Amino acid sequence: MKPVNFTSVGAVAMALHANTMEACTVCMGANGSSLGEAANGAIFVMLGVLALVLGLIVMAGYSVVKRGQSPIPPHAELMRSLSKSEAN
Repeated sequence: MKPVNFTSVGAVAMALHANTMEACTVCMGANGSSLGEAANGAIFVMLGVLALVLGLIVMAGYSVVKRGQSPIPPHAELMRSLSKSEAN
């Protein structure tokens, strides 16, 4: 016996009940519903979090570039010159 393809079963069930199904208030676009306002608020919160994370990634990259271009601190330069003179 072949295994049941649940996608096909779901598609047939939706086709048989197509006249009785209705979309939720968010999908239908009911004006003034609290569910639609909450969904819009959630979308804006997610966009804000996304902007914050991308901004932090940009700031980290800027920090790495800026530190890469800065001169060597005096104590590190002294230790480097001392280690070179000991090697010779």
